[in-house]
Amino acid sequence: MKIIRHHEFREGRWRNGMGVSWDIASASTEGEDFGWRLAIARIDADVPFSVYPGVDRIFTLFEGGGLDLDLEETGTLACHSLYVPHPFPGDVPARCRLRAGPCRALNLFTRRESWSAAVEVVTSSTDITHDGPILLFALFGAAEVNGAALATGDAVVAEGRVSVRTQGSLFTAMLSPV
Repeated sequence: MKIIRHHEFREGRWRNGMGVSWDIASASTEGEDFGWRLAIARIDADVPFSVYPGVDRIFTLFEGGGLDLDLEETGTLACHSLYVPHPFPGDVPARCRLRAGPCRALNLFTRRESWSAAVEVVTSSTDITHDGPILLFALFGAAEVNGAALATGDAVVAEGRVSVRTQGSLFTAMLSPV
């Protein structure tokens, strides 16, 4: 199990240069920049999202007043509530419209031909057992993973089994090779 504290995240720019992001964790896939990637995005204005060919994306708002994602040819994805995962294809052009000011969101990217993800936000104690990578992110409130304390904004990458206790909301993702 690896704990990644929020001050350890690597700051960068969105692929399209339209915003700021912080990389939390990733795994490479041969010939690609990542097989899966967990990152935070800060959204300060109505902007197009970066396009990621062959990638599925799970977008979880954790700060701000919400937004709408206009997905080309498929309609609008309403991301109005905090801590609700919203999957969408990363290769479909999307334009963001803020509802009430800047937002921050957690993004899980999975290369469609290599990885799939099952995501849930947990608000109580649970045990998670999974053969592949397990990603955890403290969206709100304190949490404890295998006895180690997490503050809001901290993350964990684990495999096998984790025991979780939380007094808040904890993003959990189980990744599986395709």
